[in-house]
Amino acid sequence: MAYMNWLRGSFGRENLESRHDRVTASIVDVNDGIMSAAGIAEGFASAGAAARTLLLAGIAVILAGGAAMAGARYNEVRTEWEMNRAQIEAERASIEADPAGEFEELVGIYQAKGLDARLARQVAQAFTERDPVAAHTEAELGLDVPGPTSGAMTAAVTAGLCYGLGAAIPLAAMRWLPLNDRLALTFITVLAALGLTGWLTGWLTGLSVFRLIRRNLVVGSAIMAASILAGYVLH
Repeated sequence: MAYMNWLRGSFGRENLESRHDRVTASIVDVNDGIMSAAGIAEGFASAGAAARTLLLAGIAVILAGGAAMAGARYNEVRTEWEMNRAQIEAERASIEADPAGEFEELVGIYQAKGLDARLARQVAQAFTERDPVAAHTEAELGLDVPGPTSGAMTAAVTAGLCYGLGAAIPLAAMRWLPLNDRLALTFITVLAALGLTGWLTGWLTGLSVFRLIRRNLVVGSAIMAASILAGYVLH
């Protein structure tokens, strides 16, 4: 039936977009770790910091930066979940107060999206039988009904780990590359990593890969150049 095809397409797009959003957010967290650690490592190295100092700075970046990223992501996800829950409870109360009126409103929403009157009623009926609150919140508010938990802790841990993974790249390069060439080689290593994350982001989102890679390289280069200059000046 026509409305079943419409339903399958709707849920398929929703699930795919959700997965892409989560993966893209993780790549952004990796980027943050790469750029933050690269700036600090290059700055300390150009100032002539000893290997022990670089190691301590690197550990501080991973722990403090990762914790800060995790905390920020926890607050972001938890706050969004609480706001969505409040909107959904308000919608639930409206449905309980006037189910017939809310159903007709739902039909009107689907008609406004381009469905004819008969198909809009079929789709509204199918969604309502499955979960009336979910049907209205998705159609009216563009929200999914959140689960009993916010998922904030999982998002926080993921963000912290991704940040730490990114931060480990320039720090490992600074630690293991030849001492005499570590500034230049770390610079190149970081740009290669940023190029890869730019490519992954473009591949996942469909945006211009060239533009994303160029943006990453320009921002990363500017951060490291500024840190190196500051290190030389303060040395």
